[in-house]
Amino acid sequence: MALGYIVYVDVLLLYLIANFVCDYLLLWATAAVTLAKTNWRRLCAGAAIGTGHFLLLYLASLQIIPHYGLLRFIPTILAVTLLMLLTTFHPVSLRRLVKLALHFAGIGFGSGGIGLAAAYLLGTPHEPATFLGLLAAIAGILIIAELGWGVVQNSMIRRIYQLPISIHFGDEVIRVVGLLDTGNHLTDPLTGAPVIILEQDLLAGILPPDLAANINQLETGDEKALTQLLAASQWSSRFRIIPYSSLGSKNGILVGFRPDQVTLDVSGQSIPTGEAIVAICNHQLDTAGEYQALIPPSIVHGTLGEFSPAPAVARLQ
Repeated sequence: MALGYIVYVDVLLLYLIANFVCDYLLLWATAAVTLAKTNWRRLCAGAAIGTGHFLLLYLASLQIIPHYGLLRFIPTILAVTLLMLLTTFHPVSLRRLVKLALHFAGIGFGSGGIGLAAAYLLGTPHEPATFLGLLAAIAGILIIAELGWGVVQNSMIRRIYQLPISIHFGDEVIRVVGLLDTGNHLTDPLTGAPVIILEQDLLAGILPPDLAANINQLETGDEKALTQLLAASQWSSRFRIIPYSSLGSKNGILVGFRPDQVTLDVSGQSIPTGEAIVAICNHQLDTAGEYQALIPPSIVHGTLGEFSPAPAVARLQ
């Protein structure tokens, strides 16, 4: 006697809609995290392919259509996934496709685990809360996408607002990574030149030992050190005093020197800036060591053209 199967259309439609929403969000989250270009039409097309595979698999599981084993075969699932990604993000290189697939799988496994755990925690082992698990999976996708986008934003900030710079003193060149700091509006009182803040240790190999000692004395308020600094014939013409105000120091001074040239290193090219002063900071600017100098926005404006700076992220302590 042949067995009959009852398929409730409303339940099947609910499953299809839920699967479409999940696939759409997975593709959207993949695009958000990887910054891949797509649009809502392509996202819908990619999700439709995934939902079509789910429909065939569902019907095959009820033995309404054949080839259940083939449809759940891992190479088949992988092929459907790649087709979804190609449809959503075409044109795409093989290397980019592999990266997209890894992100898609990672987000899918992560959110799926969240949904499965929620279904059994909120239900029972025999009757898991499927609908609540689905909502948890969707929430998981959104959370993972948001966290991933935060990582991307941080990476963009590092790439955009951290610039390699080269500072030339005669035959000596100091190459460091500088951070664009919108809070740095210091200028030389004599010439109006913008001021780059540089960690003092980077000048250790250039400045004479006695000159470095005089700088430390001057920063602590020893006025006699000023005379000794001016007496250093090789550096006296470069010497500058830069007044500044910051939290905890309303009338501070920085010792600065005029370099022969400052260049911004952009895309492998060294672009000379205008006149600038390099002021010495006696403490580490970034505890993580990602940058060693603070670049004023005016230097970037004048060198690279119009620039939209981020909120101030560094200050003199």
